[in-house]
Amino acid sequence: MADQETDVLVVGAGPTGLALAVVLRQAGLKVTVVERGTSRDQRTRAITLHAPTLEFLDALNLLAAVREQGLPLERISFHTHHGSYHGSLTGLDSSVDGYLNLPQPAYEELLEGVARDCGVDFRYGTTYMGHSGGSHSPDEPLTVRLDGDSGAALVRCQYLVGCDGAGSQVRARLGSSMEGRHAPASYLLVEGEPLRPATEPETGIYVGEAGMVTLAPLPAGQVRIAGPADMMLALDKNAQVTADQVATLVDALGFGDRLRLRQVERVAQYTVQERIASRMADGRVALAGDAAHLNAPAGGQGLNLGIGDVLALAWRIVYAIRHNSTVDMAAYEAERREAAAEAIAAANVLPLVQRMRTARGAADKESLQQTLTRHAPRWSQLYPHHPAPDAPELPGAYRLEEGTRVPTAVREGGEQIDLLPAEADATLSTLLVRHRSSLAEMRDVAGDRAALLGCPPVGTLNTVRLDEDHPRIRAMWPQDAAALLVRPDRRVAAVLAVDAPRRLKLSTA
Repeated sequence: MADQETDVLVVGAGPTGLALAVVLRQAGLKVTVVERGTSRDQRTRAITLHAPTLEFLDALNLLAAVREQGLPLERISFHTHHGSYHGSLTGLDSSVDGYLNLPQPAYEELLEGVARDCGVDFRYGTTYMGHSGGSHSPDEPLTVRLDGDSGAALVRCQYLVGCDGAGSQVRARLGSSMEGRHAPASYLLVEGEPLRPATEPETGIYVGEAGMVTLAPLPAGQVRIAGPADMMLALDKNAQVTADQVATLVDALGFGDRLRLRQVERVAQYTVQERIASRMADGRVALAGDAAHLNAPAGGQGLNLGIGDVLALAWRIVYAIRHNSTVDMAAYEAERREAAAEAIAAANVLPLVQRMRTARGAADKESLQQTLTRHAPRWSQLYPHHPAPDAPELPGAYRLEEGTRVPTAVREGGEQIDLLPAEADATLSTLLVRHRSSLAEMRDVAGDRAALLGCPPVGTLNTVRLDEDHPRIRAMWPQDAAALLVRPDRRVAAVLAVDAPRRLKLSTA
């Protein structure tokens, strides 16, 4: 295998690695992806694509293909023997409504097609063996050692990103460990054709006295049943289970043929990890996706969290290479550590489930439904937790401040107001301006601030027409703000005050 040079070497051709390769290549960088496997894993694996990921796919012109192959859904529902509770994922602030179930192999195939079309270099059957160099200085060589069927090779690159999953060798080379816990109960999984077709537009969680399972519909009439059917069951990692054993445990939940399969296609058991890497970056080497964090599958968090890593990291790498500077990896790590912690917290539904098991009266049930209605949007990852307060003028809205995510669109009373294009352009920032009369002044101020904060230059000016007093946008807009400088990953980099630049508020978020 011949030695080579590339701008960015990505280790791992899973969802995160493929997405990162596409964004970087479309920004004009030379990208190489190495993958130890020689073929794609055809197990369904991750299946849930939430709104931010669908926005990302829309920017790649893949949304139509994903919708054609996937199964659109609207809510996550909890079913007990005493009633049902529904958490809607429609009507949220996004240009894409609801969520979608699509097996991971199909998602990866679509992404790899785009990556190959735009010129990403792939090396399958190639193993990352280690690296040297890679300090913060862009002048110090970063050399990666690879091994494959064609022999050993060295690749010189400017950045190395480990997207190589839970057993990441890049993470091991950094001396980073996964800190957190694993769930004490074993999760069982079975897939196949259901005895009763899944007709509701939902992912259903069936709660019994001693356990619970999720019934997730899949394309082509298939379903996945998975979860800690017995909270006391703890199997060895390599223990084998049969379809009959899973069926017996699921039947014990007491939901009859609603959770029975006519034909079984796959059976597995696994443990759930809730862990975050002790170090997500070092110099010009970074981790993303499962290499950086692991979480429970509730709400479909993992794959979507990896796309968030991609959007937060890609613009930083592009800017650094174009300006011969360095990535502020500390800021990247702080942001994604917070996002991972929020995803882990959002996936913890056990306290809610325990309340459902004991709820009897109308007041208890109404309180539970209100709690779930507030909690469900957290699964979408549209609203990452930040200290920004809720907008008191309008329930459900939140105040845009430094670090918060700017929606692609806002929804109110069935109306959609487009706010920020769902672009995956890592080369440009956006300026949202309150009044058209201040466009020129705000562009000059934003250009200075973008350079100071290490953001890409402003490429788009959007005018938020607050003159029309749209209630939701008015509730979200920061008080006294004339404009918002928005990074390529749609996070607010700076709030520009009305009498900017004297009252300009800066952030390195």
